[in-house]
Amino acid sequence: MGLLVSASLFLLVACKSTTGSGVGQNNNGESPKQASGEAVQLKIEDAALVQDVTNPRGNTAEWSFSVDKTGRYEVWLSSITVDTMNLGFDTAVTITAGDSRISKMPIGDDIVIDDSVKAPYFRADSQMGSLFFAKPGEYMVQVISEKVNASDQNTEGRTLIKSLILKPIVY
Repeated sequence: MGLLVSASLFLLVACKSTTGSGVGQNNNGESPKQASGEAVQLKIEDAALVQDVTNPRGNTAEWSFSVDKTGRYEVWLSSITVDTMNLGFDTAVTITAGDSRISKMPIGDDIVIDDSVKAPYFRADSQMGSLFFAKPGEYMVQVISEKVNASDQNTEGRTLIKSLILKPIVY
């Protein structure tokens, strides 16, 4: 029952997007696309968001992602944090796309020097696993975590998810 209520709430919020650009679309109204072997960054500020103050574990970000070429994609979660040794996730992050699902605790596998992240914060990227896209087309990509937050301000010194990075795996 709770899942049904969450899904209904998500659809309501997604349909009432104030940006007018739609779920997970970039500023020019297009879905992020996989460009011949390049990584794609799905930013929180471009996502449709559902936030639940009473149960933040169900906070959700969702994007529409266009796949031109089938295959497996390495998935990285990018966060900003003050403590790169302890990202402070209370529960595993769940990432879904099509029929694929990943559930894992982010650990900060790579600390990235990023000019857009101001002290005392750092960017910590966590390798989450991989997703397989069986055919070209549009896919909904979703991240569920208490660290999904629409606020660009991190005044409380906590870790926040900033983006999801999908990197095509070339064999």
